[in-house]
Amino acid sequence: MASEQLALRNIYKRFESKRKASQILEDISLTVHKGEFVSIIGPSGCGKSTLFHIIGGLIQPTEGQVILEGKEVTGQKGHISYMPQQPALFPWRTIEDNVILAREIVGLPKQEARREARAWLAKVGLSGYEQAYPHVLSGGMQQRVAFIRALLSPKELMCLDEPFSALDALTRAEMQRWLLDIWEENQRSVLFITHNIEEALLLSDTVYLLSSKPARVLRRIEIPFSRPREERLLSEPSFIQLRQEIYERMKEEQHKMREQAGSRSR
Repeated sequence: MASEQLALRNIYKRFESKRKASQILEDISLTVHKGEFVSIIGPSGCGKSTLFHIIGGLIQPTEGQVILEGKEVTGQKGHISYMPQQPALFPWRTIEDNVILAREIVGLPKQEARREARAWLAKVGLSGYEQAYPHVLSGGMQQRVAFIRALLSPKELMCLDEPFSALDALTRAEMQRWLLDIWEENQRSVLFITHNIEEALLLSDTVYLLSSKPARVLRRIEIPFSRPREERLLSEPSFIQLRQEIYERMKEEQHKMREQAGSRSR
């Protein structure tokens, strides 16, 4: 097994106010090995994005450690490449200038960064858009730009927070196929948040299923399907069975969250 790129050890997060304390994460431990694609799935609102904020050093865990390449980085920023749910492109920067942003921030030579950006934009079908501005691109095209920006970051670990959730079904399927092709070519370490079970099973080597809030790891699933993954996998009985098992468990957890919300409102 490849060495660990990321290890979360016993992460707890509790938010406190004058009125009440709210436990969000409870004893979360997981690993991402070098070159591994790992997905986190769980009910909406269970704390998946909070976990990413802890990994990125934006907030401190109440307890626990974030270990990156064997070094503790809990509460430290600047160690990961991050892609949010929305493309978050700067409207005043050209497509090329958006792509090179991460390399520009760390002081890498601009000319080299531009050459690499142009090469990648051509690979993903965006040649000719280098000097265009984000508003002229479709949602799927903007997501490609955001992904290439994350890919060209010098940070090895990529954290992708539901990057396709705002796309329509057809564009989302196209982006999944595109992401698979790009990842299989580059083998970057990826931690991917999604609430889409099919997406997680199609893309991942390992899937962590989280419970309702406070989120804890219910199950770690090593995906048994060989690579490269093809779309016909979606109709295979073994894929459908595993998807259904996870769906039933997630449905239980979503029901728990509704009951919790109902009891708090009474």
